[in-house]
Amino acid sequence: MKKNQLLLICLITIISTLHAQVKPKTNTGNQPTFVTAVEGVNEYRLPNGLQILLVPDAAQTNVIVNIVYHVGSRNEGYGETGMAHLLEHMLFKGSKKFSSIKQTIADKGASANGTTWYDRTNYFEILPATDSNLLWALDMESDRMVHSLMRNEDLQKEFSVVRNEFEAGENDPGSVLMERVLSTMYLWHNYGKSTIGSKEDIEQVPIGNLKEFYQKYYQPDNATLIIGGKFDEKKTLSWIGNYFGAIPKPQRVLRAPYTVEPPQDGERFVELRRNGDMQYVGLGYHTPAYSDKDYVANDAAIEILTNNPSGVFYKALVDTKLATKVSGWSQQLYDPGFTYFSCDVPLGQNLDSAKKAFLASADGISALAITEADLERAKNALSKQLFNTQNNTISFCVALTEIIGAGDWRLFYIYRDRLEKLTLADVQSVLKKYYLPSNRTYGVFIPDKEAEKNRVAVNNRPDIAALVKGYKGKAVTAQTESFDASIDNIKKSTQYGTLSNGLKYALLKKPAKGDKISARITLKLGDEQSLMNKGLVPELTARMLKNGTTSKNKKEINDLLDKLKTSLRISGNAQTVSINISTDKENMNPALELLADILLHPSFDKNEFDKMVLDLKGEYESNQSDPQYLASNAVSKKTSLYPKGHPFYPNSISEALTDLQKVTVDDLRNFYQAFYGANHAIAAFTGAIDNQAVVSFLEKNLAAFNSKQAYKEITDQYFDVKGSLEAINVTDKKNAVCMGALNLPVKESDADFPALEMANELLGGGAFLSSRIPQRLRETDGMSYGAGSYLSGNYKYAASTWGVYAIFNPMYKNKLDSALHEEINKALSAGFKEEELKKSRESWLQQRKTNLGFDNYLSYLLSSYMQDEKDLTYFTEYENKVKKLTLKDVNAALKKYIDPAKATLIYAGDFNKK
Repeated sequence: MKKNQLLLICLITIISTLHAQVKPKTNTGNQPTFVTAVEGVNEYRLPNGLQILLVPDAAQTNVIVNIVYHVGSRNEGYGETGMAHLLEHMLFKGSKKFSSIKQTIADKGASANGTTWYDRTNYFEILPATDSNLLWALDMESDRMVHSLMRNEDLQKEFSVVRNEFEAGENDPGSVLMERVLSTMYLWHNYGKSTIGSKEDIEQVPIGNLKEFYQKYYQPDNATLIIGGKFDEKKTLSWIGNYFGAIPKPQRVLRAPYTVEPPQDGERFVELRRNGDMQYVGLGYHTPAYSDKDYVANDAAIEILTNNPSGVFYKALVDTKLATKVSGWSQQLYDPGFTYFSCDVPLGQNLDSAKKAFLASADGISALAITEADLERAKNALSKQLFNTQNNTISFCVALTEIIGAGDWRLFYIYRDRLEKLTLADVQSVLKKYYLPSNRTYGVFIPDKEAEKNRVAVNNRPDIAALVKGYKGKAVTAQTESFDASIDNIKKSTQYGTLSNGLKYALLKKPAKGDKISARITLKLGDEQSLMNKGLVPELTARMLKNGTTSKNKKEINDLLDKLKTSLRISGNAQTVSINISTDKENMNPALELLADILLHPSFDKNEFDKMVLDLKGEYESNQSDPQYLASNAVSKKTSLYPKGHPFYPNSISEALTDLQKVTVDDLRNFYQAFYGANHAIAAFTGAIDNQAVVSFLEKNLAAFNSKQAYKEITDQYFDVKGSLEAINVTDKKNAVCMGALNLPVKESDADFPALEMANELLGGGAFLSSRIPQRLRETDGMSYGAGSYLSGNYKYAASTWGVYAIFNPMYKNKLDSALHEEINKALSAGFKEEELKKSRESWLQQRKTNLGFDNYLSYLLSSYMQDEKDLTYFTEYENKVKKLTLKDVNAALKKYIDPAKATLIYAGDFNKK
């Protein structure tokens, strides 16, 4: 419902489009030559050194272009911290042929981004699979590889944007603690420095230094170009040769960094004191590079230590209720890297007790006796991750970024092969080798010092060239069957049905790499009266389902999900339980049988309930000093005026904590028995499904699963709220947040809603920061890393929401507020321009086309359309309405509905510091 919408706004999906057709360049003669192929990935290389990876997938309807530069923060010198990341920002500022990269990406309707990490920097675009789209991406990426404009005036603006990104990270004490632990672990190697860099270095780097860094590393011999999805390989290779082959091979010689971190000579400790509402303990260990044979054994060790609920650390901390969460991970790095563990300790819990238990448990790692069952559980979990990554071509092409940064793309398969051969002795060996107190750095909020004399020398990075030489991988079956992701074809390919109890289903059988299947099941519960005063019970009931059944405990459920390579997410709110499943054809039937057991036979174990309550309590408490959460909650409280006790009433943190203290496991059990059922459910399956098997599952397990309570959809209400402005001061937070909302008496099915949607696209909701608000706040004034507007439409009821958001440095509060209002008022008074509308409309249409290429989106689309009782033709009809809009329509809708004086605007941050 609306109370959650604002929290999602800052998770900005960067999407984007160009009208003009890009024509292929004339063949230069510099064409790629074949190098090797492994399991459907074909490697080529240009004479200038550019490495090319082609990952064809006929079942895809999108294409991804991802270029990876072999440079990250590891390559930065003294005074250059953050330079690689700052350069990533600058490459969106324009090149010789593309004067405004962000605008052209937005015009093209692509999902796009750029990221920087320790060993690499990458840029990618995901577009509908057409020749013109692929040509455009190749043209743009080849041009900005060597012809980025690098203007000093752009750099001056970007300083504050990058600083704002830096400050946003500074708001999270857990992340900052990890940075402090790493910087204490590493004396010399750059892995001890944050990739985003030092604020002082970021703000003082001269444009000349940045240009030198760019010209040194952004060259074809230091890059890997990945093309994945649906494309013609022969034509694509020719185009790559035409666009990238013309770039000369540079004369300079890149010298690899040679800094080696010496063995740590004793346990180290760091203390962090900051404003926050969650206590943390972090442990860091020096562990091997990704290419090292010990890396996969270490990954398995991490899983064995942190697995929920069977992990060693989990049992020592969460089962004992000393902490609410335990996590651990090891980054895929080129040089010997690190493993980091952390635990969350809520306020009110004894941090010293949690720290002692964590360290005591860690002290026992080297002597830990693990079992074959532990190993199998870890291997299943890691194998599932690999399987899911490899069989989603778009995600795989993005994931290769890290593997390439770690040394070579084939390491992905070598890791998999090593995992399959992994033995108990391998894991036992890494536990003894790396997990010594002398190799440990830990951080807490309370100081505690100890010392050790033993030293751990982590192996030097292996010879990766020798490791991957001649590697061929396994035999694979190429995906040759394609699918036209048009609404007409989707509708034609979808089987609809209704069970005897009223459950509605939609089954879209289509080809998918790895025979993957995406499913979404929605249970609809109760009515307004029966759900009154239930508080957190509906949410907690849904959370509990995966924690055990009458025949399987939580550990057995999680182990089986990993064994079946299946992901299952269950969440609930006042009137809805949402179930999302990702599995494959081979494992679909047992995965669905497990789901049936979870849905029909939950155990509501008291011990698991107590742990879940502590975990949720910690989540609420950690938000008490989070500006984004506080601003979002304040907006909801002021705009969503349902009475207390109503299912849609937005709780404050204190109210939620009070409710949480009152809830019992019997409340959840009683709610389940009274409300749960599938007689008003909706199910959508997409991918390599067996339609009859799915129908049989639904009939066998859900046709008689009926709720005792009657169901009636609760009507969303429109509240005519007076505008207000409020500032919430949150001390010691370097990043501030602006959140705003305006209730609108309009529904999506109204005649002027399409015009309102396009007005929002133009004002602040457009792709890739292309609309007016982000252009002003980020691109022109450099005040905000992320800003924009959103429109949350309601199909059935005249109760929609328009809103704005921005993150920024608190010192810019007044300036940002003025700029935000100025842009909105300017649009209201002068309107938009014809060319703006033309570009924004094309971008919006391309985004929708791109979305149809993702199976999980198709499951969502089928489910939401059935829930709203819409036929799929509505999708096309709505687009046709948008296509017919005139500029007059859009400007009129903006003036009719967007009244800044009636908007609720909340600023949250530390506004006392000067």
